Amino acid sequence: MLSTARRCAAAAAGGALTLCTLAACSSGSTPPGKPTSSAGPERIVAAPKNLRAAAEPQPNGTIWTLAGDNLTRTLVQFSLSGGLQPIGAKPVSNAAQSIAESLSGVIGVALAHGKAGALELLNGDTGTVRRTIPIGAPARQVVVGGDESTFYVLNGTAASASVTVVNSQNGKAVGTVPMPLNTVSITPDTQQATIYALQPNGIVTQIAVAGGRVITKFRTGNSARSLALSPDGNTLYVLKGPVTTPNIAVVDVPTQILRRVLPAPANCLQILVSPSGSELYQMVGTPEYGNIQVFGS
Repeated sequence: MLSTARRCAAAAAGGALTLCTLAACSSGSTPPGKPTSSAGPERIVAAPKNLRAAAEPQPNGTIWTLAGDNLTRTLVQFSLSGGLQPIGAKPVSNAAQSIAESLSGVIGVALAHGKAGALELLNGDTGTVRRTIPIGAPARQVVVGGDESTFYVLNGTAASASVTVVNSQNGKAVGTVPMPLNTVSITPDTQQATIYALQPNGIVTQIAVAGGRVITKFRTGNSARSLALSPDGNTLYVLKGPVTTPNIAVVDVPTQILRRVLPAPANCLQILVSPSGSELYQMVGTPEYGNIQVFGS
């Protein structure tokens, strides 16, 4: 199981928290910015233009996406097995920034309203808003924990950032965890004891949910923007690099060693892992087109 006290070798030897680069903590045989695989996607699934975000892929092979411009935004559901036509669509607020879906069919929509935010919990079958939970700052991202009932909402302003922990069963915020100021993506560990926070400079910080203590930090590469964790908690995927030539760092969580670097398509904005852990979904979105590219993980 995932430990909350992992360090890189240098930190363990010194007995103190150490910020280490993956190259320094690994054998150094894998350059952090150079893909070690050139394999293309196994398949490409059509998605709307102006694709902004996607929820966790479901065991039945479907996925909800968030698309739209500054005026209108829509949730659109697709089959990951392919096909050009969506199998469902639901209008949402144009303040929607991110979405997540539990295995029980609860969809969380993170909203950013001026200086405040909210989490809307929707019925995945009907699109009806079941609850709206106020969040103290504009929301940036929402993810769902392994218990399928806890939603984690990254939110912040120019002065502070945090994760609001929400129990979707009663619609109540049950805690707040401080985050690095410019955190762009989060994911809880499999035990939901810690949260991994990604910054644009590629630093990943592991933070305890209880008390907000920083457990460890490590670097993955510049221009980072999306984070995903394998279902077994042993592999962390980090989308990084220029918009035109991005790549994905594949990190071994227990050792913080960079195992390999995967290619990513231009304009990739988010990565997600399949429920089985065998596939990696890469979301591509521009004003002209959108798609979901499926790679073996």
